[in-house]
Amino acid sequence: MTDPHSSNNHSQRSSHEGSEGSADSRLVEAHSQLAKNKEEPSEGFSSLPIIIVFLFCGFGFWAGVYLTRNAGGFSANTFDLDAPRLVVESGPKAFEVDLAKGQALFLQQCSACHQATGLGIAGAFPPLAGSPWPVGNEERVIKIVLAGIAGEIEVKGAKYVGNMSNIGAGLKDAQVANIISYVRSAWGNNGSAVSDVKVAEVRKAIGARGQYSPKEILDAHPLETK
Repeated sequence: MTDPHSSNNHSQRSSHEGSEGSADSRLVEAHSQLAKNKEEPSEGFSSLPIIIVFLFCGFGFWAGVYLTRNAGGFSANTFDLDAPRLVVESGPKAFEVDLAKGQALFLQQCSACHQATGLGIAGAFPPLAGSPWPVGNEERVIKIVLAGIAGEIEVKGAKYVGNMSNIGAGLKDAQVANIISYVRSAWGNNGSAVSDVKVAEVRKAIGARGQYSPKEILDAHPLETK
């Protein structure tokens, strides 16, 4: 006698197996279609990467040539606008005073005490305008800027007890020369310009000494009388 439950189970397994077989068949067919549509890799080299490599090599060669021609011997002063010497094709060029730079540096470094007008501050910081101290002998003012000065000084009958630091110690020779040249020619002063060479000479002579006293400066460089 045939079991109805057994027949039903057999039918269900056959249906399930048929469904799996159909799904597997569709999967194989889809995979086969994808394989047909996929492009085969081309043989040889692509020209685009080679062109890019040549472009980079050419740029690197040009950059090397440009750097060699414009590096100025890899000197730190080549691109320094305040360098005391400028190297050009015809040889070293002499320093030229730049009063505009001198004024800008004066306003930055000195005006807090001596004021932009050069009139100073009563009792503390002496005036530079109309003063005999910055004009006349250039070594006097160079030494004061490089080493500083402390003590009582007299300018045009008025006394000042101030303390000027060695602001020039941290500046280049050309910068010191421009500041002093500006002071010696501003506010009606009639002193001559100062060169970077002279500043370098004085700097080497005094070394890293401390501040001058007014007496020490005046003993070495008395004020000129009109």
